[in-house]
Amino acid sequence: MLKFRMLMLLVALLLAGFGAFAQDSSQPAATTAGPKHMGGDRAEHKLKKLSKRLNLTDDQKEKIRPILQDQEKQLKSLESDTTLTAQQKHEKARDIRMSSKSQMADILTPEQKEKIQSRKTHGEGHHRMHPGKANSGTSDSSASDQQQ
Repeated sequence: MLKFRMLMLLVALLLAGFGAFAQDSSQPAATTAGPKHMGGDRAEHKLKKLSKRLNLTDDQKEKIRPILQDQEKQLKSLESDTTLTAQQKHEKARDIRMSSKSQMADILTPEQKEKIQSRKTHGEGHHRMHPGKANSGTSDSSASDQQQ
């Protein structure tokens, strides 16, 4: 009887393990690669962050969503463009982001714009460190603002 229980326990564990594995393998590989490869979810993620930070109205969210989705579409297309150098891609990506920011600025209230500006002046707007650059806090904030 003990052998039978042990065998049943082993079978149950194996089935549970295969079930968990099957669920994990059904997820697209891109979702586990981090924020850079989240695809269409990046725009929604950015919208949620902006909404939380700036307390966006539903109307503002609906106006900003297509701007962010278009930005992500353009950036994704840019990533796969093999005709551009890395420097050209970097400059084009910056231009795409700046265009999106400009469009979104037209939708924000003066108070929301002030919140963004105060984050920039206090160095809270950019969290990533760049390889090869010291994080001394004396870097030019305008360069980091253009990155996001």
